[in-house]
Amino acid sequence: MAFSFSPSASGRPSIEKGVLFAALAVLAALVIFVLYPTFKVLAYPSLSEYLQMFQRARWLRAAQNSAVITILSTFSATVIGFIFAFVTTRRDMPLRNVFNIMGTLPLFAPPFMVAFAYILMFGRQGLVSNEILGLNLNIFGWHGLWLAQTIAFFPLSMTIIRGVLLGIHPSSEQASLTLGATEWKALRTVTFPLALPGIIGAMLVVSITVLADFGNAVVIAGNYPLLATEAWFRMEGLADLNGAAVVVAALLIPTVGLFFASRYLTGRGSFTTVTGRGSDMDQIATPFMVKVVCISVCTLVSLLVISLYIGILLAGLVEAWGQDWSLTLRHWREALNYWPTLKTSLLASFLAAAVTALLGQILAFLNARNIPFRNTLDFLAVLPGALPGVFVGVGFILAFNAPPFQLGGSIWIIVLALGFWHLPLAYQGTVAAIAQIHKSIEDAARDLGASELRLVKDVYVPLLSRSLIASFLQAFIRSVSNISVVVFLVAPGNIVVTFVILQMIGGANWTGAAALTTFLLIITFICVGFGHFIASRNSPRLRGV
Repeated sequence: MAFSFSPSASGRPSIEKGVLFAALAVLAALVIFVLYPTFKVLAYPSLSEYLQMFQRARWLRAAQNSAVITILSTFSATVIGFIFAFVTTRRDMPLRNVFNIMGTLPLFAPPFMVAFAYILMFGRQGLVSNEILGLNLNIFGWHGLWLAQTIAFFPLSMTIIRGVLLGIHPSSEQASLTLGATEWKALRTVTFPLALPGIIGAMLVVSITVLADFGNAVVIAGNYPLLATEAWFRMEGLADLNGAAVVVAALLIPTVGLFFASRYLTGRGSFTTVTGRGSDMDQIATPFMVKVVCISVCTLVSLLVISLYIGILLAGLVEAWGQDWSLTLRHWREALNYWPTLKTSLLASFLAAAVTALLGQILAFLNARNIPFRNTLDFLAVLPGALPGVFVGVGFILAFNAPPFQLGGSIWIIVLALGFWHLPLAYQGTVAAIAQIHKSIEDAARDLGASELRLVKDVYVPLLSRSLIASFLQAFIRSVSNISVVVFLVAPGNIVVTFVILQMIGGANWTGAAALTTFLLIITFICVGFGHFIASRNSPRLRGV
């Protein structure tokens, strides 16, 4: 071989010339489509324009509002997420399987859907607020945004905390009872403290998501300025690209800090309390009042979650929301007129998901090789996870809307922006999958004379096929419903359906927007169902690995 390096610490063999060439090509792609747009955003405004941010009252107010709503929504979403996680991991809790489903449903909703649905249900012409209760509520503003973000993002904290609670061995709680503690004291002094690392990690993840949230904010925040939406208003209303770059650059500082704090916390180690032989030991009984409070909270939140889908589905089937409740399919038929736009969304999302899944697999494979710049590749592969969607959108406009990279107005600017933004999902998932492949399988292939290319084709591709499909589906779902990135990139030749829905909501065409949103939901649930089908198959290729 033309290139040879000493074995890595993991015992992986030295790399071949083709692997090094692939690594250099991937590094070049990451520099162009991750580092270059980031640099363009940060370098575009002048120093004086950055300093003007501290002199503009609206920008300072947007920064203050972003901090306040992040604290409020993170706290409420984490508390509710913990309660759901606690209920769904206690064996003596009634309806825990139902609440587990309710706790995951908001994950499948498009970014703007929660805020939109609550306008339909609890706004001035809301089904619940106006038609049922006879109230004239104004849900626009910080309080409506707080509700929408809490319901939209509590599943994130639930997922993280649930994993930690499942790792707490029942013997820890049983030991406290043996020492004379009551069930409540055992939960308070043993279970809750052991779950604290997961709770902190969940708060960090939720805070990043809330801070960068564009979909809910642009729909329901009203005259409550936020950094995430201010960038869009600067470009859409004032054509102020310099101002938009300043705002998203300011948004980048806290999100990057929170992102790497989250990575540091989750990378410190496992939260499992006992390792080794399993046990059939039962959990301690959950105190009655704890059951009552937790079940009550979960029931109320579940009703709010169900109202999301009721509002969207019903709005697409009535003649005029809040005025004429006659059932009709007219809006669905009219939604079919947007098939070219929906087709563009599907094509762009398919291509973006392919970029994400394939590049994630390649990067994960290179991560397992003894490449001199492996740490650089790892950093660039996870960096997009720290970038808010609005930052990515502004970055791609600045970087690829003029020579030498003229992509503006084409579908490819959307494909590449979404493909590289979602890269951390595929990369980190595939790295975890490769870590589960025993080294002896690769050694056996090498003993039989397999080259690096043959090793990838005959060993890694079959064993990582599920990971590839899962990464593709997850990236596709996120891409087809994305609004924070594409809202900056759409042009007459590449308009996507989420942008059309946003325009309809802004023009109070709620029934048409609901019909198109229903199409997105159908596509999402088809993908989720297909993913579950693939995951449930007992692939012979994975037996004995």
